[in-house]
This record gives sequence, C-alpha cells and structure tokens, in this order.
Amino acid sequence: MGLATLAAAVLAAAAGSSTVSSADPVTRPAAPPATAASDPLFGVVWRKSLVEAGLLEYRPFEPAGPVVDPVTRMVVVGTRDGHVHAFNPDGTLLWYYVGQAPYMAPPAVAEDLVFIGGTDGKILALERATGELRWKREYREVMGSQPLVDGGIVYVATLEGTVIALDAATGEWKWHFRREPIGKFTILGTGRPAVRDGVLYHGLSDGSVVALDARSGAVKWDRRIGRGDYPDVDASVQLGRDRVFVASYGGQVAALDAATGATIWEARVPYAYKLGMAGDVLHAVSTTAVVGLSTRDGKELWSTPLEGMPFGEPVLAKDMLLVPATRGLLVLDARSGRKLRFFTRGSGATGSPAVSGNRVYVLSNAGELVAVDLR
Repeated sequence: MGLATLAAAVLAAAAGSSTVSSADPVTRPAAPPATAASDPLFGVVWRKSLVEAGLLEYRPFEPAGPVVDPVTRMVVVGTRDGHVHAFNPDGTLLWYYVGQAPYMAPPAVAEDLVFIGGTDGKILALERATGELRWKREYREVMGSQPLVDGGIVYVATLEGTVIALDAATGEWKWHFRREPIGKFTILGTGRPAVRDGVLYHGLSDGSVVALDARSGAVKWDRRIGRGDYPDVDASVQLGRDRVFVASYGGQVAALDAATGATIWEARVPYAYKLGMAGDVLHAVSTTAVVGLSTRDGKELWSTPLEGMPFGEPVLAKDMLLVPATRGLLVLDARSGRKLRFFTRGSGATGSPAVSGNRVYVLSNAGELVAVDLR
C-alpha cells in the first residue's frame, strides 16, 4: 500500500464515519475479557479488539497508535472509528470516549489531560481520570500530528501546513503559523513539533524547516532543506545538543545549527520519510530501508531493509529500535541495525507503538491493541 493509498483510505474513513453522539462521553461499555497468548518472539500479555471491521473495508489501517501516561502507566489510543480508549496496564478498561472522525497520530497525556486531534479538525482535551470532555477547539484542517504540551501550551500540526498553539488548560487560542500549500500533490503525513528553550521546530511539505518563538509564533529562521519532486519534511525534527536533525522525502537528511538553521552536514537517503535518534545514531526510515547515520557527520553506519510501507515514527525500547510498517513491527538493534525480530498480528501495524519499561503496546491495522512484554 503506497502513501497515496493510505491518504485516500483515512480521508474516506473520515468522510464516511457515522456520528454516534455529539462527541460527548457515553456510557462506558464493559471491557472485553483479557486473553493471554504466546508468541515465539514476544510474550503477549493481553489483546483487545477495539474496532469492528466495516462491511466494505478491504484493507483497514490504524495510523494513530497508542501512548502511555508516564505518571499512571495508563495506555490511551484513538482509532479509525473516532473513539478514544484508556486501559490500565493489566488490560482493564478505564474509560471510553466516542468521537466523530479517525485520528492520524497518537494522543498526548500531560497536565491531567489527554489531548488528541482528528481528521475532522477538532482538537480535544479529555480528563485523564474519567475521559470527560474538558474543552474542544475546531480548525478547518486535518489534524496530522501528535500534540505536544510544553509550558502550558499544546501544539498541533495539520496536514495542510499549519502549526496551532492553544492554552492547554482552556483551549484558548494563542497563535498559529501557516505555510500556504505548494499547489501540487504532497506526501501524506506531518511530523510532531519539537520545542526546546522557548523555540519550536517543525518541518513542512514544501521542504522547509522553521524555527518559531514558542510563545508568539514569530519566525526565528526558515530554511529550505527538501528538494526534488516531493520535498516534504514529514519526519519529526530530532533535537541534539545544539543541532536539529531533519529528513525530507526528496532524499535529504541534514543536521542544522539550532540557533541559525545553517546546514552542518547533509546525507543522501532516498525517500526518507520518518526519523528517530538514539545517542549518536540517527535512524532514517525510508520507503525501502532503515538507515543508521552518525549524528556527528552524517556518515552511513548501516542499512536494513524495511518490510512494508512506513507511516509512524520509529520508537526506542531499551537498546532496540521498533519500526512500524504496514506489514508489521520491525525490531532492530538500535546501534548496529541488525534485525532482531519481526512482530505482526497478520494485519500489520502502521502507527507508532508505545513503550513503558519492558512493555510495548501495538495497535494493529485491524484495530486490535496488543500488550507484549519484550523477552
């Protein structure tokens, strides 16, 4: 399944989703019984089927993925039917919220709230303990990134090139930065904004990376990195000590000076789509491979074939790199790139997994949430 097909699938699902309620919480259903299973690569602790397959669904996918609250260890996930589910680590259901459209990225948990943005343009803040709606803000674009909360502000990026900043407690509008569409086909996706020392960094579909004042949205610098027919910077910016690392689908992976945006080095990784970092190794995920690069000079350290098409961000679990793709979850040694395992429930896993200690939560494309312990 190509990235264009993924785009058509999620937007069609958004248009065709039925309205269960006015997006207010409903009576919580009883949780399905937890089931134990065994796997030669992972220890499956429990699994939950969260979404019923649609009558005409041929190849469903779940791009959002789960998130773990670091305080309570609760796992929260939004699914393609517009619902948000929260579970205890043992698999018991905490609460259940009925929304109205699919989610493109995981929720975020901060300041006793769960934040999530939908393809219908709504950003929701739900009470962490109960799932009750605290506030809702709507913007007429598709919310594409996982929210980021920093300094009492929640930041969300849209697929159309806008970064939105809202008061985390109230949803009050703070500012927005918008880059007009470049007027041609773009690759589906957007990275999560990154904030450090009062500066927000974000990549755009025209190949640019911007540094904005996190409080006001004022532009500090703006650099064009991506080139070629599809210059999209859809990877989340990775932050080093005094550098920011970025990747473009046009094939450019670069280290920029965090203060000025000047290019320190540039490497070539064709169709680089997502980016992660572990210590001094940068992980660039393309449509065909996962490539390890030195953060110091961009030198290629290793390259491992990818099984399936990428969509979610790679995630670090101890010394292992978990790379989601449409066929399943590729597990690599984070430093050497050696393939350790490949985990699949049959339908693949498009969204990023969530990690809590030795526990990994994976949402399959069939809408099954699986809790596994690494062996």
